[in-house]
Amino acid sequence: MVSSLAAAWERLGAPVEGRKVPGARIVAAVAAVVGYLACLYTIGHGTNLDYSDAQSHLTIARRIFDSKAPGFEQLGTVWLPVPHLLLAPFVVNMWLFSTGWAAGLLGILALSGTATGLYLIAARLGLGRAGRLATTLVVLANPAVLYVYTTALTEPVLIMCIVGGMAGLAHWATSRRRMSAGELAVFAGIPSAAAVLSRYEGWALVMTGTLFVLVVSKRRTSQWREAFTMAGGYVMIPAAAVLWWLSYNWAIYGNPLEFMFGQYSAFAQQKNITDGGLLPTKGNLGLTLSIFHWSLLETSGLVVLAAAACGAVVLVFRRGFANSTLLVAVTGSAYAFALLSLFLGQTAINNDHSLPTTWWNNRFALTALPLVAILAAVFVQELARLRLRWLRPLLLGALLAALVVQNAWWNADPTGRLAVLAEGRMSAESTTNSTAAARWLNQHYESGGILMDESARGNAVLPVMGIPLKEIYNRASGDYFAPALDDPAKYAKWVFVNVEAGAGARDSGPTDLVYQAILKNPSFGMRYSVAFSTPTHRIYERSSDS
Repeated sequence: MVSSLAAAWERLGAPVEGRKVPGARIVAAVAAVVGYLACLYTIGHGTNLDYSDAQSHLTIARRIFDSKAPGFEQLGTVWLPVPHLLLAPFVVNMWLFSTGWAAGLLGILALSGTATGLYLIAARLGLGRAGRLATTLVVLANPAVLYVYTTALTEPVLIMCIVGGMAGLAHWATSRRRMSAGELAVFAGIPSAAAVLSRYEGWALVMTGTLFVLVVSKRRTSQWREAFTMAGGYVMIPAAAVLWWLSYNWAIYGNPLEFMFGQYSAFAQQKNITDGGLLPTKGNLGLTLSIFHWSLLETSGLVVLAAAACGAVVLVFRRGFANSTLLVAVTGSAYAFALLSLFLGQTAINNDHSLPTTWWNNRFALTALPLVAILAAVFVQELARLRLRWLRPLLLGALLAALVVQNAWWNADPTGRLAVLAEGRMSAESTTNSTAAARWLNQHYESGGILMDESARGNAVLPVMGIPLKEIYNRASGDYFAPALDDPAKYAKWVFVNVEAGAGARDSGPTDLVYQAILKNPSFGMRYSVAFSTPTHRIYERSSDS
């Protein structure tokens, strides 16, 4: 046993051997175990479904095959499709879908892939055992990261794909053997394409990654033709992914840019926020930097960010603008994209240092995780290389102790000190009534169909409801929804509504189209009676003689 542990410890610091990086399997296995334990905790407490968006992602994945109108059109256009496609095999089972274990299983794989990918990048950058393990600790010792990886939010898949693409680029850039454009397409282009179809931060990765390949290739061969050939090899699969997404939007919605400017797009949502004067970061660089970095601080922690800042200085001082420095810069493309989106008003983030003071989209700061992890690893490796041998263990021990203290401080009040957990708690509190209604319906529903507007505020509770989606008439039901709105009694025994979401712009999200329809239907009150009620939600049951 002792000898096996010693051998594993040696492998974690062994030099890279061609395509193989010693210790990668160990990291993958440990990360998977940590992910499983995190799932046991969050799913056991039910907090994995706190985010309404998490329940929406589970629902989108399931309705591909279980809905009134199944098919790939159910992927929609609000979110990119890869996270839902990866979730789809897991949500086939109703128990996995309704408990959120479907997302937990995918999250375990994503956490293992993320930790392993960062370890590979660190090894390719020439970092030893200390630096490689530092990247793993940044991920696995962060409660916010572990929590998000147990949910159906898109960050786990996005970060895994970004790290996968970066690991492929790192392999290509540091390999002694000249890789072909085809190999670059396979090892870096495919995961980058998956990132492109996971979230729009992936598009920034591909743009900066293509520039990186051009620069490195030109430095190697001094030939522009070779540089463009290699860049073309890298970008061709991500470019095909973008073209597919444009074609999908054109075929389904008649507009290739539906995802940018459609009624459910981020543009339409941000317009409502901007018109309400609730987007102070737009055009304000100071507020953008302040609010985002407060989110980053309350997600990654002071110890890790301080180490990352020191690592940035060390990297530039030691390596200048070498290929390895440029590679780390590409790793920060998602971080730069997040700042630009916030400054341009394409996204909104609120925390305890913003106006208004609330919790919203702080999980976007997790997109900086790969950059922070690599820079922190560079600093840790620098400490491990100090010539004063007696000082090395003291400094590394102090850094590790600081990380332990930071985690102890977080765990004393996790939902008050970690922005992502505070955000989840606020989301759960805002849907207390709809969750209660969904659970009541789960216990009492047998058959007859349900009419509801799942897109309305607070109504994204279908996993908690735990009823096959083919039983539900909602906006995703295609041609079935409008007739059910006009004559509910003909289609649905049960009607689920948010009585607070009866006003607002049509299809804006907060508006409950079902509640609007029943208010205008004079016969509804004669055919239905209230079966369950909360201050914000009601469930109506059709009379037996209707």
